[in-house]
Amino acid sequence: MKENPNFTSEQRQALQHVAQELRLVLEHMTTLNGTADELDAIADQVKALSDAMAPMTGNKALEHFALEWGDDLNSPLPMSPITGRYHPVAPPVELSMVGNTLVGTVTLNKVYEGGPGWVHGSWIAAIYDQLLAFAGIFNKTGGPTASLTVDFMKPTPINTPLRFEATIDSVADKKIYMSGRCYCEGQLVTKCEALFIQQSFR
Repeated sequence: MKENPNFTSEQRQALQHVAQELRLVLEHMTTLNGTADELDAIADQVKALSDAMAPMTGNKALEHFALEWGDDLNSPLPMSPITGRYHPVAPPVELSMVGNTLVGTVTLNKVYEGGPGWVHGSWIAAIYDQLLAFAGIFNKTGGPTASLTVDFMKPTPINTPLRFEATIDSVADKKIYMSGRCYCEGQLVTKCEALFIQQSFR
């Protein structure tokens, strides 16, 4: 699927701006404080925003999955909650290829916190799942996840740069065996192994 030609670059830029502002709202929410009256006033403003957005929803302009990603590795799933620049929950993880290895760099703030000061493990698993799937697609051996196992060797801190790596280890018929690693300040904090089942995307 190619990009929707009826959704202009100006609209895309504006929608991305909306997502960026909503990310800040989510981050503020994690430490929001105030009097009951102040919080009720904010709730009223949020409702007003929701009411303003509602008439413009229901007819999705962004493609769900774009095959024509070119040099922008973040574009195949524009509304991905992991890498999508248009999704306010997405950090987003920024992607690049180093040889056949997909590299994702990200700093996860308190929105993604589990234990005090640490990234919730479900987000680590979700990032691996997304990156491994993309690594397969970008190497033309993509397909859905069959299994994913994550080893948590050290707690992963919030507000600290992280580097994820995803690689294809071997392919046997339609089975794709993959692995991933996450480094924080040069230290390996988690790793994973996964099985994907190959499908054609091009």
